[in-house]
Amino acid sequence: MTTEARFAPPVDKLRSANPISRFICGLRFFFGALPLLKHPGLLALSLLPIALTLIALVSLAFFSVWVTGYLLGSSKSFPSHQTLLLLGQAVIFLLALSLGYFLYLPLARILFAPFSEALSRRVLKLIGGKPTESSMSWGRAMWEGVKLIILQLVVALVILPLGLFFPLIGGPVGLVVAVFFCGFDYLDVPLSAQGLPLRKKLGWVWRHKPLILGFGAAGYLLLLIPVANLVSLPVGVIGATLLVHRLGEG
Repeated sequence: MTTEARFAPPVDKLRSANPISRFICGLRFFFGALPLLKHPGLLALSLLPIALTLIALVSLAFFSVWVTGYLLGSSKSFPSHQTLLLLGQAVIFLLALSLGYFLYLPLARILFAPFSEALSRRVLKLIGGKPTESSMSWGRAMWEGVKLIILQLVVALVILPLGLFFPLIGGPVGLVVAVFFCGFDYLDVPLSAQGLPLRKKLGWVWRHKPLILGFGAAGYLLLLIPVANLVSLPVGVIGATLLVHRLGEG
């Protein structure tokens, strides 16, 4: 895979003492992985989770609309005005899609964990790496995602009071933490595929904080773009796998 060689920074830059240089390296690894989706083997593994995501989001939205219509239609206190009913259903539809949008990455990290690990191993094979023959079952792969989400919720609950009482401080701190965990979400896949426990994964990402922040910033930006955010998971997994592999070469 010559594309990897073109965008991947040298190992010495990845291990540079300059945090800005390492931050930029993280950005390059994420956006540099976008062209790799064109590879047939990677595209096939990527399309299924994307299709399932679309089906899940639309199904959630329409189910919410149906429940709203049923409740409002059967409520005696709500006037049986068709226009108001349709307006209420439209609002619920948009709210359901918005909720699914914000929950996309954490839910995808859990539900699509087996696909993500399979994608990570396929990337390693394509670049000549040696994939770890992990004995993790689908349930174990999903449990690794659950543990990461629980950790994120705990950290969010700790930061929340800071944002409420000191918004000028809590806002920037919350953004940095969100970007960091966005990068961790993707890098957790190749690290889990190697069989690393959560404690060792935390140590790994902490040692490479500037890289993780750069990688997470790229992923965070992509998540803000509607529709394009659907490819953020496979692109992030591909880039994270290349990043972990490149660091292991040094």
